[in-house]
Amino acid sequence: MNKTPIVDPELYEQFLRLFSRDQLRIAGWIRSFVPEHAGADDVFQETSLELWRSFPTFRPDADFLPWALGVARHQVLKHWRTAKRDRLTFSEEFLHELTVEAIGLADELVPRQTALDECVKQLSDRQRDLIHRFYSDHQTAAVIASAWERSVHAVYKSLKVMRRALLECVEAKLSGQTP
Repeated sequence: MNKTPIVDPELYEQFLRLFSRDQLRIAGWIRSFVPEHAGADDVFQETSLELWRSFPTFRPDADFLPWALGVARHQVLKHWRTAKRDRLTFSEEFLHELTVEAIGLADELVPRQTALDECVKQLSDRQRDLIHRFYSDHQTAAVIASAWERSVHAVYKSLKVMRRALLECVEAKLSGQTP
């Protein structure tokens, strides 16, 4: 007989909504302190589980991200304690300072990401394809150049021009100007 644990659907939905919104920020924060990919993934997984286990203690009137980064901070410290063979470790005080700074920066990133999304939509199909291939699919410039029958130099030049145009577009949107 299969026993399914009883979970409050409203609590589960609330957690998923908050976690989905901030999971990339949490993962990015963890990756900034755990450089090896597998270790960062493990810490993110443990953090995710601990966030769900601890969610009943979360105050609904509080901001989720600072609470979640506090939980992540403890998981990173736990990871460091178990990986003492690494020479590079940070003090708890330094990690706390960086967490506070990351929370402040996270608030600035939302409007910047929204502006970037709007600017990317203004690019041509080919430009969006280049961005997707290079940044999402992680294709090298050589692979893209071969597929497009262009030189590697031409691919890098296109990326440089687009990055500059996107930066100008984002800054214009953030300052209230229409690019």
